Amino acid sequence: MFSAIARITMCLAVLMLAACAPQRAAAPPAPISPSNSGQSQPPRVEEIAFQSGPFGIVGDLRLPGGAGPFPVVLIVHGDGSADRTASGNYLPFFERILQAGYAVFSWDKPGSGESTGTIDRSRLIEQRAQIVLDAVSVMKARADIDPLQIGLAGISQGGYVMPRAISLSKDIAFMIAISGPAMSGYDQTSYLIMSQALCAGVPAEKAAEKERLLKELDKARTYTTYAGYLRYRQTVDALIELAANPNWSRPLPIVPERDWQSEALGVNGNWDPTTVIEHFKIPVLAFFGGKDTQLDPIHDARVYRETLARAGNPLSRVVFYPDAAHGMILAPTGCMEELPEMAKSGSITLAPGFLNTIEEWLRELTGR
Repeated sequence: MFSAIARITMCLAVLMLAACAPQRAAAPPAPISPSNSGQSQPPRVEEIAFQSGPFGIVGDLRLPGGAGPFPVVLIVHGDGSADRTASGNYLPFFERILQAGYAVFSWDKPGSGESTGTIDRSRLIEQRAQIVLDAVSVMKARADIDPLQIGLAGISQGGYVMPRAISLSKDIAFMIAISGPAMSGYDQTSYLIMSQALCAGVPAEKAAEKERLLKELDKARTYTTYAGYLRYRQTVDALIELAANPNWSRPLPIVPERDWQSEALGVNGNWDPTTVIEHFKIPVLAFFGGKDTQLDPIHDARVYRETLARAGNPLSRVVFYPDAAHGMILAPTGCMEELPEMAKSGSITLAPGFLNTIEEWLRELTGR
């Protein structure tokens, strides 16, 4: 269900960062043994390996200088292959986490870097969430990590994985969701297909119908009932058909009423993560970009706001950048075809204040 994104995005592994052009990752310091709680240490990096079911996972734990135990942020990648630093491009994001006084743990996804195994895409959310839970257990066992301050930060598909993991654990203290969907995987991917089909262009004779359907979409995306949901999907599917682009015409199932807004995972593609997020008592920081064409930013930001309001944590926030695309990248249109050229020219930048907001919010959680 999520494979469309993995096949066509060439730069999404770096969407939390200031640049997408290739960078040379700084050589990490030599690994050292875990520090004792309360003993001051310089900043350091330690490679960690652990087993999660059939997957052998290898990653790096970065710790800030000073005396632990430290709060820690676990990085949950989006779709597609990714090593622990996204070829060095995650390093600016890691630096902000470290500056806030947190450790950061990121690993190679199965089949990437030194991690082994292959994710079963029919069980993708379940398997990836279990890897996160096993990583949490690894962190809890360390003297230099505060077991009460273990949180998650993820992008895109990570917005499905993190809520699933949190719903199964009492050991996760906070979540940062960057371009995290607030609808089922089938619906999110349908919106992506629609958006890229429209990016590719619509015949001139269909321009008026396109505008009519886009106005209908603006009304339909406010749905709160199953009937309203059906209207939304019918409008999205009509726009896909209107574009009639062979590269963006794969139909996806409509979520049946029995599964709509069900907390049970069931069929991965039917599951809406906000069905469990509304029960979270932990603080959540969520980011959306108004030019995102890989999820419906208007719908998803609204649903996140309403969901977090019901959850009731006063530290939860939803931040919306009107000029940002997926991953808070500043882009002319947000169409995915822009990314390769932007990466090639080194012109990818993030929404002003994005990384500052993350660092400040993390400091607020611990009072550092």
